[in-house]
Amino acid sequence: MSWFSFRDMRLRRKIMVITVISTLVALVMACLTFFLYEKMTYPQVRLKTLSAWARIMGDNSTAALTFNDRKTAEEMLGTLKANPSVLSACLYDSKGQQFASYQRDRAARSRYPAVAEQAATEYSGGSLKIFQDIFSGGERVGYLFLETDTEEMRTRLTHYALITVLIGLISFFISLFVASRLQRYVTEPLHRVVDRMWDIARGEWDITKRLEVSGRDEIGDVAEAFNAFMGKLQTVKDMKSDLISVVSHQLKTPVAEINGFIENMLDGITGEVNSRQRGYLDQMLVIGRGNYKLISDLLSVSKIDRGVVSADIHPVSAKEVVALTIRDYEQIMKEKSLILRLEGTEEGIMLYADRDKVVEALRNLLNNAIKCTDSGSVTIRVGSEGDQGVIEVLDTGIGMDEETLGSLFTRNRVLGQEAHRSGAGLGLYISKYFMNIQKGDLTVTSEVGKGSCFKLVVPKYMKQAGTAA
Repeated sequence: MSWFSFRDMRLRRKIMVITVISTLVALVMACLTFFLYEKMTYPQVRLKTLSAWARIMGDNSTAALTFNDRKTAEEMLGTLKANPSVLSACLYDSKGQQFASYQRDRAARSRYPAVAEQAATEYSGGSLKIFQDIFSGGERVGYLFLETDTEEMRTRLTHYALITVLIGLISFFISLFVASRLQRYVTEPLHRVVDRMWDIARGEWDITKRLEVSGRDEIGDVAEAFNAFMGKLQTVKDMKSDLISVVSHQLKTPVAEINGFIENMLDGITGEVNSRQRGYLDQMLVIGRGNYKLISDLLSVSKIDRGVVSADIHPVSAKEVVALTIRDYEQIMKEKSLILRLEGTEEGIMLYADRDKVVEALRNLLNNAIKCTDSGSVTIRVGSEGDQGVIEVLDTGIGMDEETLGSLFTRNRVLGQEAHRSGAGLGLYISKYFMNIQKGDLTVTSEVGKGSCFKLVVPKYMKQAGTAA
């Protein structure tokens, strides 16, 4: 595994990898230490055992050596068959000549020396060897040679290796399980911080909320730093809202008065205007009304941010709402040669809602529909679904793709080169909010090149009960 790929891992996997590797390395080091200790000390322990055997056999063979009884000596050495680890043994007389011998594999070449050597122990060639003097009454009467294999040691070391592998596998899965459970105490708080940051980036997070600080470790420090950042951000947002509110209030009245003056001039109150002057005044009025709407939208958003928007709920006729909505747009539609269709307005449907806010929301929808439609028609359809009143605005305009629909009702809506056509941003955000505070909703369906359908839903008013449905 390269360091590059390790750096790119998710944090939970990094924690699991570090935990598992640390556990396995510690386990392997412990087992390796035990393995090496066993390999170094076993020959010494085995040589001590072999020396004890040699002393016992030497004491038992003094009589046979003293009386030159080879048969007895051979029988004594023959008892070594019971110990399969003994490879060979040999008794020598006092002159160092072979007296009696034993070899486990008689067909093989003799493993014991032809003549006696000095007393010594040796570990070489995969076997343990010992030469020991035999005394009787303080006089050397002979020598004994013993050789054993190291099969027991190899078997023990093999078992240790297998046990190490088995324990390693078990430890791997245990450490993996434990790490997978414990890593959440590190990753979940970080995930909450990251999720909140992404929510803020998408404009979907209430910055008045704070993260819960669950500890005093580094993760807790991150949460506290995030909360401090959110506090600063809230302060900046409040300052911005206050600024927008003040500026909007200061601009709204002058812009309304300018628009009124322009309308008076177009009506001839200030005197006759020629066609060229009328054209300029018409354009100025369009710009003025657009600015007035923008200022009104900014003021509404500022009130929403400060939480001072409320709904004045009363029974209201859906027909009245539609009439108030289309009042200022009929002339604009005639100028664009668009057909305005009204459906269901005569059914007498009563809504239980804030009339002004429903009208403002519906105006935003109609305004967007007109801007996005170059030819064809715009339809306002009134109906009901159960205990909900429904007003739909349908157009035959440019439509919207899935990406656009996904962020249509957010306040930071940006439509790129289509922004000038769709009236990007605040109107739909405000309309959605107005519907939500009235226990209603605003949804949309659209297809590129075929148009859009905005659906406004609010509770119906039931005349019999005198309350909302």
